[in-house]
Amino acid sequence: MSGQRRWLKVWARTVGMPVGISDEDKPEFLPITQTDVKKALVFRTFWIILHVLTCLMIIVGNGRSLGWW
Repeated sequence: MSGQRRWLKVWARTVGMPVGISDEDKPEFLPITQTDVKKALVFRTFWIILHVLTCLMIIVGNGRSLGWW
């Protein structure tokens, strides 16, 4: 298994997406195909990044208004 594939598998399971190597090698609770899991993983990753960036902007804005920088 390539390094990129291992990273994808670790990240997918970290955010709660049941990804396997193929549709035949699937976790017990997989209700959708691997292609749909990968699409959902992209959306969920975008959502997580959006939340992190939003939090950072709030922290920066409050830091400026409080005179920290």
